[in-house]
Amino acid sequence: MTEMILFYSSGQIIAQRRKSSRTLVNDISFTLKKCESLALIGETGSGKTMIALSIMGLLPENVAQQNGNIIFCGRKFTKSNEARRELGVKIVYIPQNGMEFLNPSRKVKDQLYDNLEKLGISGKDRKKAAIKKLQAAGLNPPEDFLEKYPFQLSGGEAQRVTIAISACSDAKLLIADEPTNGLDPETKSRFLHQIHSLFPNAARLLITHDIAAAELCDRVLVLCGGKFIESGSTASVLHSPMHPYTKALQATLVENGMQESPGLRKGFSDCPFYNRCQNAIQDCCAEIPVQANDSAQWRCVL
Repeated sequence: MTEMILFYSSGQIIAQRRKSSRTLVNDISFTLKKCESLALIGETGSGKTMIALSIMGLLPENVAQQNGNIIFCGRKFTKSNEARRELGVKIVYIPQNGMEFLNPSRKVKDQLYDNLEKLGISGKDRKKAAIKKLQAAGLNPPEDFLEKYPFQLSGGEAQRVTIAISACSDAKLLIADEPTNGLDPETKSRFLHQIHSLFPNAARLLITHDIAAAELCDRVLVLCGGKFIESGSTASVLHSPMHPYTKALQATLVENGMQESPGLRKGFSDCPFYNRCQNAIQDCCAEIPVQANDSAQWRCVL
């Protein structure tokens, strides 16, 4: 039986304002097993990054999680600092912008050595191990990068250094937040395959609005407005989408004409796509139709 790495239930993730509050994520649940990859997809503001931050215990000060449940490698996190203690060791994070992730005042080698020390790599062996990780991340010749500061790196080099640092770990869970943003399709595919090869035994969570990137994962969960839309195997969700929102995401791909979803109506519905959905009916204002499926729970059958 494949080892369960992560059980996640968001409960409600709420942003506190001076005189009001706003629910950013509402009742999202999923699991991740060893070597499995899951893509969370949706537009900007759909709640993807908030889910990632809550797993790592890094929610902003004005954001709180209520009734959430996070079980990592059989251990339930009851406080956010429990998750933070695992960062860089068993939970690793690859951000969208590697330059922002790196410490600008420290050389690349020092930042690599920090993680290698956590793994118990002796001082005399750290340089050799750091060179190996830099090379595996696609930096050649790797020796040339050890003495550099982050400001001496290009954006792509900084991202690869970030990956090398993340690979200096005993990763059980990899979280990558929009790591392919701005890459062409060929580079994007090569980049994601490289991540998979560097973390072969880790569960992988990809946060993205890019359906082409999501297609390289095992499973997909679609979010809209902080709510669950549909989920299942990549083939079933992306090649045969059931919900109009997922179909609209497909339409935004370049090869499909980059068709945006216009606002069509006013009114309120529990479905966050109601105001832009071409197939909405009056019943959508009362409840979201539900249909059971072998691989997922569909929230819309229109």
